Amino acid sequence: MPEKALKHGLRKAILAATASLLALSWGQCLAQSKGKTSAETAAAAAQLADIFSKIGDQLYEECIFELSPEQIMVQQALIQAYVDKGASSTVARQLAVKQIQPPKLSSSCEQLRQKPGELPAEWDTTLSASPPAVPKKKPRAMAKTKAAPKRQPNAPGPVVALKDKEVLPRWDCAPHVDYVTVNINGFKRKLTGGEICNKFKDVVSKVPESAGSFRLGYTISTGRLFVEAEDSNANGQTIAWAISGRDVCRNNPDPDCLAARSVGSLPPGEYSFPANKNRRITWGPLTKRNVAAIYLRKLWSKDRFTPAQRKAVLRRGNIAIHMRLKGEMSEACIGLEPKGWAYVAALIKEGRATGVNVYLDEPHPKIAEAPPVIEGSSFSLTSLFK
Repeated sequence: MPEKALKHGLRKAILAATASLLALSWGQCLAQSKGKTSAETAAAAAQLADIFSKIGDQLYEECIFELSPEQIMVQQALIQAYVDKGASSTVARQLAVKQIQPPKLSSSCEQLRQKPGELPAEWDTTLSASPPAVPKKKPRAMAKTKAAPKRQPNAPGPVVALKDKEVLPRWDCAPHVDYVTVNINGFKRKLTGGEICNKFKDVVSKVPESAGSFRLGYTISTGRLFVEAEDSNANGQTIAWAISGRDVCRNNPDPDCLAARSVGSLPPGEYSFPANKNRRITWGPLTKRNVAAIYLRKLWSKDRFTPAQRKAVLRRGNIAIHMRLKGEMSEACIGLEPKGWAYVAALIKEGRATGVNVYLDEPHPKIAEAPPVIEGSSFSLTSLFK
């Protein structure tokens, strides 16, 4: 089934299910409407319809539990990799589906599911559901020449400068770990049990209250996220560990990687959050999860880049901090594990974390510990032939 038709059908199913939940509230309205006039009953129905129209799209965006685009690619690539290793198509599909799954329900969706008569507080229905009117433009005169055909978007592919690069040894699979190699957008990726090799352990160290407000620090070469504060006891302290960049550019400070759009890790420099504190954690419709957008204000280590690389770095956008789902890597962002993301998002939302500084190499070598990478795996290639 075409992906567009599948999503359309899924959207209808979700909205229909939501309508049935809201119908519970409507049933309560009917039960309480005995003795009321038809006008009052109609007003109650209109109110319910108005609420549904205002949250319908947001329900679809936040309560649709599908895989991310990258997870879909990984899942399909896993099936082919398992078949190539000798597994039957049935076993290959079962393994890939089991290993790559959608994220859990968000708290907003859980609240709606458990209490369908009450809307989550963050789903504000007081705003107008209709977009502001846009003044109509006067029609232009028809040109005599034929319009040029629309250009078809090109599928993303490997950057020429990255063709001969390999994953840094520190992020490769441990010698005793079984893995399969998949191809994602022209790059090879080693996966063990559906997860990338040497994934970070999801450990979090809380920032002491004495630190007050502070900036987040991130080291590209190690993936360490830490505190940058005036408090000497907290300055440099590790908070969590993350991934930035895909495949050969995973946590790779190589200038070619930093200049590679959609592949490289995020550039070094000074970043800020949106000025509006209420908009620092927002829903990313493309990533299908909450994100904290960050904006590059000052590029550091300019002398490490050629003029062409510097220009490419400054053209990169859509940089954020977000949770990394199983099988995924990162696209110029800081991808955290679930516990790490939950804690860091809270620091940003509360206003304790005020910005981000990104370094090529470790600025606190005396207190920085080694990354807590996962060396083992329960995945075994022999399971393919059972």
